Amino acid sequence: MNKNFYYVWFSRFVSILGSSLTTFGVSVWVFGETGKATPMAVTMLCSILPSVIFAPLSGIVCDYFNRKKVILIADSTAAATSLLLLLYLMTERFDFGIICAFTFINATANMLDNNAYQASLSTLVQENDIKKAGGMNQIIESVSSIIAPVCAGILYYPVGLQGLLVIDLCTFIVAMLIFIRVPSGLFSDPGGEKKVQENVFENILAGFQFIFSARGLTLLMIFFAFFNFFLNVSDSLTEPLVLSLGNSFDMGLVKMAGGIGILLGSLFITEKGMKYSYSKSIFISAIITGASICIMGIRNNIGFIILGEFVFLFVTPIVNTLAGTLWILKTPKELQGRVYAARSMVAKGIIPLSYLLVGPLADSWIPAFLQNYPNAGKVIQIALGDGNLNYRLVYVAAGMTAIIFAVLFFSQKELRQL
Repeated sequence: MNKNFYYVWFSRFVSILGSSLTTFGVSVWVFGETGKATPMAVTMLCSILPSVIFAPLSGIVCDYFNRKKVILIADSTAAATSLLLLLYLMTERFDFGIICAFTFINATANMLDNNAYQASLSTLVQENDIKKAGGMNQIIESVSSIIAPVCAGILYYPVGLQGLLVIDLCTFIVAMLIFIRVPSGLFSDPGGEKKVQENVFENILAGFQFIFSARGLTLLMIFFAFFNFFLNVSDSLTEPLVLSLGNSFDMGLVKMAGGIGILLGSLFITEKGMKYSYSKSIFISAIITGASICIMGIRNNIGFIILGEFVFLFVTPIVNTLAGTLWILKTPKELQGRVYAARSMVAKGIIPLSYLLVGPLADSWIPAFLQNYPNAGKVIQIALGDGNLNYRLVYVAAGMTAIIFAVLFFSQKELRQL
């Protein structure tokens, strides 16, 4: 691994840590101002929409312009929105529309930054170091998921959202001072910036055309889209389920177990080689992920949730790293940005649907099913026990369906041999 990659990696670590503080602070501030869960759900939606709407255009930008410049512009835009939000807070007013606009713009900048960085891995490091680089990126996510909530929770009440924004802006300055040390030539293919000769529509389609030209890659993309759906349906019920069984301390234990799982999984995939092929390793990891989701719902007990969350988030960085490495190895360097944007758009495009379905599923449809079909309800009670069946049944069903989908998809020869 070369020192330039470490400069980039550390600058991203500092930057993402600061951004995570702001994200946490905004959610707490919105809930404190409104006292309702719906505004928080809307802000979550605003943070996902840019990945669906602008992903194809971001792919063009990342492939036709120097990716270091793209990252600098994206990060500067995110910092500017944080500064504007800080100035707005000084007016001591609350306008939910402005918060949604801030979240949307900030998420757009972060999406463009992430796409440019992911597309740069093939030029920043040697081919045999790509998996290690992917594992180190997962370490950033794991550490920020452990440190950021703790730091933000400690700092929020003494310094407020304004203080967290100031820290965020300071981390941006530090990150940029480190990042600018890396030569621009390492962020794009040799030959400099390219001129857009095709029309925009053809450029948008280029990433999809490459993916659909290889059936194995098509199956891999569709598999992750469905898998994301099942994971988000169950994951969005974790807080209601835990809080119905215990209190905020129990919720902290679950979050801590998940954070430790991500960290250990990231360290494992960074340092250890896999005994099997990428495809077989992804399949095995997917089966374990589905089983861990089932564990979280199989009993009405905090211990099972903690165990399931740990295993689920231990496997997550392994799957992400293996799949990400596979995509990089299979994609030509000049298409990295557009292919990454296309598959990201498909994988994340289904997430809003899971958010829309999980509420009616847990609050209305499952209770109605248990009431209308008492014999089936008794069988389910015998198998899973009493308590919170409207939540736990979602976990068991999502986990089992995820396992079935993994078996069906990886029974295809093109995906197994990818």
